[in-house]
Amino acid sequence: MATDNRSTTQGGNNPADTGGGDVRFRCSDAGQDCPWEVRGRTEAEIMPKIEQHGREKHNIAQFDSETRDRVRGAIRRAA
Repeated sequence: MATDNRSTTQGGNNPADTGGGDVRFRCSDAGQDCPWEVRGRTEAEIMPKIEQHGREKHNIAQFDSETRDRVRGAIRRAA
């Protein structure tokens, strides 16, 4: 999977990977044992990346309304 350092990190501690953004999602905040994180300007910008990560790394075949609600509940304002 390609990494967009402006908006996505793979859980590393490299400062160049933290990027900017107004919102962030950490996979661990949604209950997964996973360090993956994504940042972006809006929820709409990061949601496709979250869904792709879920499909590729956690075998989530489809994001139903319950899963999307859990993800949305874990999206935070970036510091």
